[in-house]
Amino acid sequence: MSFKFWPSLKIIAYARIAQGILYTYDLEKLKRNFPEKRRRNKKYMKEIDDTTKKISFPYLSETFKRLDAAARRNPEGVKAVPLQPKIRRQLRGIVLTMGLEIKKWFISHKSIMKDGKHNLRNKLSWFSFGVIDRLETARNFIHDEGWDIIVRFHLACNYCFEDDLQMLWRNMTTQNRIDAERRLPSCRNIWLWFEALHGNIPRNWEEITHNSFFSGNSMGIRSYFPNLRGPEMRCQSINCALKTTKVHHYDLYSCISLLNSDELSSLRTGLRTPEICILLQSFLEWPFQIIFLDVVNYFENRISQDIFENIVTFILRTKLGSGFLDLMYIEIFKPFWNLFSAVYEDHIRQMNYELYLLATYILEGSNEYDGHKYRHMLNMYFSD
Repeated sequence: MSFKFWPSLKIIAYARIAQGILYTYDLEKLKRNFPEKRRRNKKYMKEIDDTTKKISFPYLSETFKRLDAAARRNPEGVKAVPLQPKIRRQLRGIVLTMGLEIKKWFISHKSIMKDGKHNLRNKLSWFSFGVIDRLETARNFIHDEGWDIIVRFHLACNYCFEDDLQMLWRNMTTQNRIDAERRLPSCRNIWLWFEALHGNIPRNWEEITHNSFFSGNSMGIRSYFPNLRGPEMRCQSINCALKTTKVHHYDLYSCISLLNSDELSSLRTGLRTPEICILLQSFLEWPFQIIFLDVVNYFENRISQDIFENIVTFILRTKLGSGFLDLMYIEIFKPFWNLFSAVYEDHIRQMNYELYLLATYILEGSNEYDGHKYRHMLNMYFSD
């Protein structure tokens, strides 16, 4: 068993258009001020709606060959049609999701990169499916000689870029090196890099046996994970990353996708309830929703009452509460609920009745779902 994510052409097209819309904004302001709650981002939603209303596509009543020939003969004669409302809502949700992705990147890096201007328009590297490639983005900053060399060195440490660390170390003055050792955090990962650089020796990944290395180093997991030796270390690193709750969802997926069937089975057996919750929540982030149910089916025997309630709460309050990608989460929620409802539904109804009412609204009225009505119910039942 393995989890493989293959983005469809539809997802790639959505992401490409969404990025174009997103980049009409000032990303330097967006990284700080992007609102995560729907009720606080009405300004963005209206502006995005106005933009998507202007998007139109050729009317494809003819074959592509005939349409192309007609367009060459008479470009004005090709009829253009606007996007359907359902597509515009989906596109708006993806734009907002990608905006939140930028803010999350900024929050996770602001303790390292304290300079106010990041030139994100040219520095951010995106996967085709609308998620920031954090490794390539880090390299873009590390290779920019206009940035403070100690900041670049700190980034290279956190991302475990050994070649870049050696290059920067060679280019640092004696005072730079002293300042780096004084300014960088005192954690095991960075100690080990200084030890290797002072000794002019490569990092020995077979010596990595301590949780203290993994626990403070989820940022670089995608870089160092392929170097880890043995299933115990690989599973331990994922477990520690989940415990921090800070691991990026693509980085987590990337590492899990490298596990063989025995390692994946060990991971499933070894994770505790909080870590399983974080793992399942990660597969509810854009665009991994499309394999969420595959992950659920693999972990089905480990999904307890507490885990079920956690994921139900996460979907109904956080994901549907944001109003970004409602229809996608409704499609996920129904089969997830039905898989476990025979065992856990009574508990939800008795112990968390307001949550049960939200679930009932989604299950019984998904074909006539009204986002405004749903979020009014949500705010009424859960004022926080």
